[in-house]
Amino acid sequence: MVTNSIRQRSVGLKVAFTFLALIVGGVLGFAISQFGKPLYIVVGVIGGVLFIASIFSVETGLLVLFFLTYTSFSYVVIDYHDGPSIAKSYIFMLGVVILIRWASFKERPEGWQRAAVIIGIYGLVLASSLLYASDTTLVSESLNAIAKDVFIAFIVIVLLNSGARLRGVVWSLLIAGVLMGTISVYQYLTGTFENDYWGFAQASLGQYAGSLEGYRISGPVGDPNYYAMVMLVLVPLALEKVLDERSRPLRLLALWALMVIALTVVFTYSRGGFVALAAAIFAWFFLYPLRAKYFPILILVGIAFLMLIPQEYLARVDTLKELISAPLVGFRTQDLALRGRASETLAGLEMIKQHPILGVGLNNYTVHYLEYAKSIGLAPTATERAAHNLYIEVAAETGLLGLSVFLVLLGTMAKNIINSWKKLKGTRDDLARMVAAIGAGIFGYLTASIFIHSAYPRYFWLLVGIAFSIPNIVKKELKEDH
Repeated sequence: MVTNSIRQRSVGLKVAFTFLALIVGGVLGFAISQFGKPLYIVVGVIGGVLFIASIFSVETGLLVLFFLTYTSFSYVVIDYHDGPSIAKSYIFMLGVVILIRWASFKERPEGWQRAAVIIGIYGLVLASSLLYASDTTLVSESLNAIAKDVFIAFIVIVLLNSGARLRGVVWSLLIAGVLMGTISVYQYLTGTFENDYWGFAQASLGQYAGSLEGYRISGPVGDPNYYAMVMLVLVPLALEKVLDERSRPLRLLALWALMVIALTVVFTYSRGGFVALAAAIFAWFFLYPLRAKYFPILILVGIAFLMLIPQEYLARVDTLKELISAPLVGFRTQDLALRGRASETLAGLEMIKQHPILGVGLNNYTVHYLEYAKSIGLAPTATERAAHNLYIEVAAETGLLGLSVFLVLLGTMAKNIINSWKKLKGTRDDLARMVAAIGAGIFGYLTASIFIHSAYPRYFWLLVGIAFSIPNIVKKELKEDH
């Protein structure tokens, strides 16, 4: 039996290396044909090395996937360095790795079925827009983008199946946050807004509050509100590592991550980001109230943090009182952004009212915005605008049917995290706290979605993948403990 096992593994290795030779050869051949662009060759060689590493250590492929996705590395390479699409090639490569390991090492993908059912139903609802949307080209483009992002989610579900891998993913995300946050904080504090730092530090001039204007950082994402949204997810992860990491160097790294990531959220001047960051931190401390021995550390961090917060940021956050105290109908303000949000919200509600079941069609909110906004009388500009609210966007574009399935997806994610946390608490407290931090980060992201629509859905589907992988991790870890 042992001999047969060794022989089967040897055959598996031969098959793996055959695939490896074909794919790496193809990548390098393409790179050579593009000899005028050396970056293609560099990407091809690095891709080949990562492909080899991923076959024998899927953890490597998984961690690189999270880092590349969260830093928008591929977009930076394309937009700022005229390079190839790293994300597409790498995602395809990981899909091939899964198939190779399934065929050669009998590692059958598990734990994806429930996600496939829910996401499949949601996909059918989205695809039905092709039958009635005003602009079916926009529907097709959106479906194509979502299909790629969903594929990433399933790769995460299949590969993220142990506590050790989850810990690696958390650190991969925090390292991505350290890279982006350190560059962004340095850019803001030095005032070097004209320097995009290789594409990882974009910034734009905008309104703070009233007549106050200044630069808002937007990192590699390119939009300050979305940049705040993706960065605030990492704050509870950094908090958890600051409080629970046993290694002193890693705890210091987590502390650095916490500072630069939180300051990055501030320097975006995103009001929705402020609310969502507060929600994420509240969620974490609600589950794990701060222990007395950590008071001095967080007090010092808090003082340092407050000293770096600009007065203009506090003035911008203070404008939220206008939105809270004023009625939506008849809302008047000098803040163009708040007026725009009111217009977009009312237009979306009117679309829902007139198309309650199926909506106006996927990615078709902007097509219909002007006609509804002008009829309401709140349109601040004569241009197409997006919904700036994920939930209103989903309901306006796919109706109450689409919103219902979407909420089932979110509810299942929440159930996965909460039930897993309860199972782990008291038996695997280290893993339970990590799951709680992830849940708090996702809660912050979904809170921010009240103020932002789905312009960068890849981050959302990455979080979907994590949420659906957690029950598989818990099942495996608790089984091994027994």
